[in-house]
Amino acid sequence: MLLERLQKKGKKEISGKRRTGWPERGQTELCREDSIAVLKHLLESADAVVIGAGAGLSTSAGFTYGGERFQKYFGDFAEKYGFQDMYSGGFYPYETLEEHWAYWSRYIYINRYMDAPKPVYDNLYALVKEKDYFVLTTNVDHCFQKAGFDKKRLFYTQGDYGLFQCSAPCHQETYDNEALIR
Repeated sequence: MLLERLQKKGKKEISGKRRTGWPERGQTELCREDSIAVLKHLLESADAVVIGAGAGLSTSAGFTYGGERFQKYFGDFAEKYGFQDMYSGGFYPYETLEEHWAYWSRYIYINRYMDAPKPVYDNLYALVKEKDYFVLTTNVDHCFQKAGFDKKRLFYTQGDYGLFQCSAPCHQETYDNEALIR
């Protein structure tokens, strides 16, 4: 087990506390402090780090798509159209392109060009910036790059809110949209 191997290597900060609830096959659930110590050791000793991140990371950074944040930025849309979160607004069948783009331009501005309320991405970058790292993410909010992650070490599987592309699609080029959105 990882815990025992680390303890043999002299990692005394790992206590080896056992928690109840695991099957009797000798599996050990680490307490929170031990889990952090194990992760810290693994990260410090790693030659390379691959980060996989989804919506939960941005949510933990404060990019929530409902509740108070939704009401703050989209209360007028909620009142007029009756949806209660940003995702639903993205799929709403607006009657005009003006309404559609009024929603989407604000949505992109809020979720791409505004900074995340909490420094989660900055903290993560501080942990890996001296490492050989690569990020695979479904997040489209650009938080990795805003925190300092190298664009060449990022793969956005679902794109980036900051880029437009041809709707035909007649070519593979993308276009920065910041000037249009702001």
